[in-house]
Amino acid sequence: MISDHITSLGYRLERTDDPKIVAPLLKACALEPVTTESSAGWQPHEYLLACTRAGGIAACVGWTRGPRQVIIHSLAVAQPSRGSGIGGGLLATVMGELMEQKPVESMWLNTDSGSARRLFSSFGFQTIEADDTPDIVREHPLFKTAGPYARTMARRYNTGHRGLDNYAFRLIQNDTPEATLPHGSVFFFRQFASVIEGSYRGGTVVRGHLLGYIHDQALKFCWHHFTDAGRLMSGDGNIIMDQLPDGRRELREVFEGSGELLLREV
Repeated sequence: MISDHITSLGYRLERTDDPKIVAPLLKACALEPVTTESSAGWQPHEYLLACTRAGGIAACVGWTRGPRQVIIHSLAVAQPSRGSGIGGGLLATVMGELMEQKPVESMWLNTDSGSARRLFSSFGFQTIEADDTPDIVREHPLFKTAGPYARTMARRYNTGHRGLDNYAFRLIQNDTPEATLPHGSVFFFRQFASVIEGSYRGGTVVRGHLLGYIHDQALKFCWHHFTDAGRLMSGDGNIIMDQLPDGRRELREVFEGSGELLLREV
């Protein structure tokens, strides 16, 4: 599991299938713990936890996997850890690792929180009408018991041509001369016509930004970021975009004789 970015934030990762462990955090975040058993065709519920050095749970993401879909039913961040990036980092880790283990066609969730919808939207989730929701998802107990204000969102893969707007990528490899970000760091992209804008942070990078334009399958860009040592760094480059068999994309930059940078869509 690629988790250097989680470690750089001061957390360690743990997995559990026991909802009682995460129930206090979910309740503190005004979320209902999962009490239903998995339905036919769905695997047992699982959780990935970000734990503090003192042993507390700073954040969690919970999910259940079906034959071709995943339902993400829980995302919670403890109040002291909000704003640290751990929520987005943990979600990116779960989505990326689920697709690495066994790719699915789509991921689904229900939420009545506007801030949660904004976060999920930055990972490629879109609001979906009930009629467009597969029966196997709609009939799952987690969806049948959703509140009246809950909105269904889906992240679909293998949907054909699409830009980079509101998609997130994880840093898989970076052995370039200016490498400062830990593996697993998340890049959030926006696209306006052919113009690409991205933001990132992690490790010693307090805030980072890139700006460029895309033509065919190539992205020409410039970047700058500020480190916790007070150093302002900048540069430029060219990235080639490739598509994986499961529908995700990779952004790759190769420096002749001096390393490679690889970002993979979550």
